Amino acid sequence: MRGDTTTGVSIMKIQPHHFDVGDILAQRELPIRSDMFMPELHSALSHLGAELLLDTINNLKEQLANATPQDETLASFAPKITSRITEIVWSEQTALELYARYRALYGFKCLTTSFVDKQVQLIEVQKPLDQSPSQSPLPPGQFTFHRGRRSLMIGCAEDTLLEVTQIRLEGKKTMSAQDFNNGFLKRAASLQFKRNKHVACC
Repeated sequence: MRGDTTTGVSIMKIQPHHFDVGDILAQRELPIRSDMFMPELHSALSHLGAELLLDTINNLKEQLANATPQDETLASFAPKITSRITEIVWSEQTALELYARYRALYGFKCLTTSFVDKQVQLIEVQKPLDQSPSQSPLPPGQFTFHRGRRSLMIGCAEDTLLEVTQIRLEGKKTMSAQDFNNGFLKRAASLQFKRNKHVACC
């Protein structure tokens, strides 16, 4: 979600009436590639966790003897996931931040924004490209159709651009960026995505 490059699995002792505070019996890290999406990461973590659990059970006496307390200074806060997690604030989030969130939510929820008072779901988002010096930045939320790439290029925070190739407009089926351009943009008064008035499930 935040573009982390590593995650992992921990096996720990349970403390009565407390959550996630027991001593660590075993721990293993897993790298997160920049092109890894949530379903692949979920599968990799489940296999890693199963292997680590079997190893812990088979060596339980040794693992209990060498258990280590958790380091509270390394703890991170995991906020509750709500429907608001999908909402894009174009002026506050860079293209890389939005792409990281897209990968984290892939197969679960879609990133959402608003266009002419209708909700828009971003169905297919591409990894942000390095912008050439000649490429003019777009104001946050403003977008244009790139004919060569057949995609929407949307302005984000810090003068970055997010590339989107498939979207779903509220009340419509999923469509390509080119179909969206042909069917809606040519007669639109404004080429601007805005913050949602409401957030719906993907």
